Amino acid sequence: MSPRPRQRRVLPNGIKPDALPTYVYWDPTGHGRWIWKPYDASTKKCKAIRLAGPAATLREIWDAYERLSREPPTQTLKALVELFEASPAWKDLAPATQHDYHRCAEMIQAAKTKSGLQVAESRLTDWTPGAVRAYVDKRGEEARSRANHELRYLRRLFSWAVERDLMPSNPARGVKALKEPPRQRYVSDEEYAAFLTFAGARYAYLVPVSELAYLSRLRLSEVLDLRRENVREDGLFAARRKGSKDALTGWTPRLRAAVDIALNLHGNIASLYLIPGPARGRLSETTVQTAWQRAMVEWAKQGHERYSIHDLKRKGVSDAEGDKLAASGHRSAAMLKVYDVLPSKAPATR
Repeated sequence: MSPRPRQRRVLPNGIKPDALPTYVYWDPTGHGRWIWKPYDASTKKCKAIRLAGPAATLREIWDAYERLSREPPTQTLKALVELFEASPAWKDLAPATQHDYHRCAEMIQAAKTKSGLQVAESRLTDWTPGAVRAYVDKRGEEARSRANHELRYLRRLFSWAVERDLMPSNPARGVKALKEPPRQRYVSDEEYAAFLTFAGARYAYLVPVSELAYLSRLRLSEVLDLRRENVREDGLFAARRKGSKDALTGWTPRLRAAVDIALNLHGNIASLYLIPGPARGRLSETTVQTAWQRAMVEWAKQGHERYSIHDLKRKGVSDAEGDKLAASGHRSAAMLKVYDVLPSKAPATR
């Protein structure tokens, strides 16, 4: 009796195995995918790289194969960063997030390994949870806040790579962030007034941005979200972010003056936003932060201590009278402690 002939697997869309490029296979796991398994001489293994999904035609598979086979393999951190920043996922990020991620990538790549090489040239296979932990701890000796920013970036970068079969796992997942003491910087009235005059002479929009952040106790993004329709008879309405309660700040002469300064910036072209941006649109956070940092650099050269725009919200909460929890918009007393940095006041015991 002759042996039964071996059955050949039926591939999607009637594609014949002989028509596929070399080392390209159909992987039926999950919803299925077409993969390419080239040999990596550095690891002495064949690494699966996703080419296309189950609905792909033979032409689309060949196009993906030819594109990837012409490109150098993604073996270093630098190559992975470049791929990420050229991807549709990067374009979907907010400009402020792109700016922060790009800064994180530059700082990480510029660091040196134990052997003296730049981290940019480190192999992806060298990144383990222990390597991420070591980098974050070393970076934290200089700046804990930035170390945690860069850890979050690595989690996002490696997650993107895992989803595209560029890495087998995310080595940054599960690595704990460093503990950061709450920022307690309080900007005095004198230094705030002096810097407001200094910065306003260089970038006029920094005056209403600063005043609205301070008087209404808002984040920068919340200030730039303000529209002209938010100017009401009973006060200035602001929709807060990050789960904070929306705010209606009652009018004072100083708040009214800040709003008038913002409206005077419109000129002949009335923007929908209270602080006008280009082409009647929203002024970007990146633009404001860049102007702020440039002014602060000059300010610091004159011997003054630097502070951030967000420190103005902290000053606003600290200076507020009455119910500070309501003034800050926070939903818990624990968050209020981060912003109310002035000592409590009470009369001496009789």
